[in-house]
Amino acid sequence: MPNNAQRFKVRLAKATGLTDSVISAAWPDWWSDAADASPSAQAELRFTLARKLGLDPRSLLAEEAPRFLWNEAAKYKNFSGDNDKDRPAITSFGASIGRMLIKGVPNYQPIEGTSAATIRSSILANQPFIRLEHILAMTWGIGVPTVHLRVYPLSAKRMCAMAVRTRERASILLARDSQYPASIAFHLAHEVGHVALGHVEEDSALVDMEYPGQSQENADDEELAADRYALELLTGDPDFTVEKLGQGRSARQLAQEALKIGPANHIEPGTLALCYGHITQEWPTVQAAMAHIYDNPIPAWSITNQIAAREIRWDLIGDENASFLHAVLGGI
Repeated sequence: MPNNAQRFKVRLAKATGLTDSVISAAWPDWWSDAADASPSAQAELRFTLARKLGLDPRSLLAEEAPRFLWNEAAKYKNFSGDNDKDRPAITSFGASIGRMLIKGVPNYQPIEGTSAATIRSSILANQPFIRLEHILAMTWGIGVPTVHLRVYPLSAKRMCAMAVRTRERASILLARDSQYPASIAFHLAHEVGHVALGHVEEDSALVDMEYPGQSQENADDEELAADRYALELLTGDPDFTVEKLGQGRSARQLAQEALKIGPANHIEPGTLALCYGHITQEWPTVQAAMAHIYDNPIPAWSITNQIAAREIRWDLIGDENASFLHAVLGGI
């Protein structure tokens, strides 16, 4: 017969739709078979999981249907999932992670109202163009923790990124990954735009379900504004575009031009190639060109979370939450 904790774990997964990986990551290190027979340990187990997963602890203690705490406190862009299950799970999990992160980042400078041009000028004072690492250095430098989720609450990844605001503090959670950092740099710049433009309300979140910049037809004013912010940060022009000449370019030609023209205009070559793809929709050519632009592709999640691991004050988070965050960051 399964013990009490095993039965509870099965019930929790079935009732919430949460993945086994996220429940296992949240499961406390101190749990043991001996604890299973202790009512106080069972209660503490439920409190622990509730804190980490954004659940109402009362619903777990009373053996009711588990309830997520952050049910409506989020704006979703391009959502197409289950409103009753998916949205509360994504929102509550993200809010819980965001709150843990800001505890480990004591210094904070408000970014609301800061223009893309100001951030771009600051970075270009020391860099030839703006890469993913430079934006990450900026967000961590002003106290906006930014991580890439390697453990996800739902079995089907439906989220691209999420900006969470706890009172005056913001954090950014990325979910999509790429071997080529330019696409994630735009993704991150888009989320920075949401925060800087005041789109994320206090004690709420904004969740981008589709890749920013890819779906313009149904984009609302906030999405368009965040796209323009990202473009200005990365290229210097919120309306930046490129022209397609003749029959287009081969992957090698596109890479050669991006490597030459990009740095001359303070634009990262991969970003320039992506702009070409956005205008022409020749995405297979762009993806092939990326292999020529980047000699040693590195997953963007690894870059993002290695920086996070260095920047987080783990001593301020507490051992148990730190263990959970390490798991969420992919063991880094």
